[in-house]
Amino acid sequence: MTGSYRIAGVGGQGVITMGKAISTILMMEKLDPVMSEIHGLSQRGGSVVSDVKFGGARSPILMEGDAEFLIGLKTSEAISNMYILNSEGICIGNRINPGREEVVLDLVDGKKIYWIDCDSIAGHDASGSVNMILLGFLCAADNRMPIESAVDFISSSFGSSVSEKNIKMLKKGYEAGKKFIPDQN
Repeated sequence: MTGSYRIAGVGGQGVITMGKAISTILMMEKLDPVMSEIHGLSQRGGSVVSDVKFGGARSPILMEGDAEFLIGLKTSEAISNMYILNSEGICIGNRINPGREEVVLDLVDGKKIYWIDCDSIAGHDASGSVNMILLGFLCAADNRMPIESAVDFISSSFGSSVSEKNIKMLKKGYEAGKKFIPDQN
């Protein structure tokens, strides 16, 4: 079994956290991940990407048409990285949706984009929640990323007060994903 993910954002910290989460969860599932370093101008607020592959990959770097999943922490970064998805690839992107709908399904060149309104899902707790909501949605979309392993990652990576909030946001993203994505089991 092989797989590949691109995480795209601005600034870098969120991209690092998401890449580390995906890699750690894949390790927990014994899927042998490799993760790229950050590529971009992270210290200047520029575009930043991180790639994760698993299943015997020698290099984590993705080429055009390689990725199964694109996780866009910013709308602009999701759009500008669509080229990386393979023909069946799925983009999970953060965007404020019309009417504050939690999730909107869109198609670009035949590829699915799930636009997640992370602020709407998080409610009054929106600050710093984008990563965890998108990670929860990814867990709903990809059966190789069990929600239980994501909870374990959060519990072991953050302090108790931060973990509690992050797990809450992860589960909100997961529930939103379960409403819109066919059962993966």
